[in-house]
Amino acid sequence: MIRVHVPCRVQEADLPRALAVYEELVAATRRELGCLSYELLQREDEPTSLLLTEEWESHDHLMAHTQTEHFIRLVAELESLEVAEPAVFFRRIL
Repeated sequence: MIRVHVPCRVQEADLPRALAVYEELVAATRRELGCLSYELLQREDEPTSLLLTEEWESHDHLMAHTQTEHFIRLVAELESLEVAEPAVFFRRIL
């Protein structure tokens, strides 16, 4: 099992569009083979601070996700709407 966390910041004016793009990304990704969980979290005290959390059956499933049409298209749009930190990858050990 692979878990991924991707923190990002969005300008307040871009937040509605970014959330709409994420809504499409989350819905499409949750239907992918090997996707155990795919969620977008928003800080309660700072609404422009988001955290994408993903859980995949395997690294291969995660890599297949990054090659999907919806991922490529929607992440390209998000790049103009947010500043994302590097993804952090975790593997369950217990």
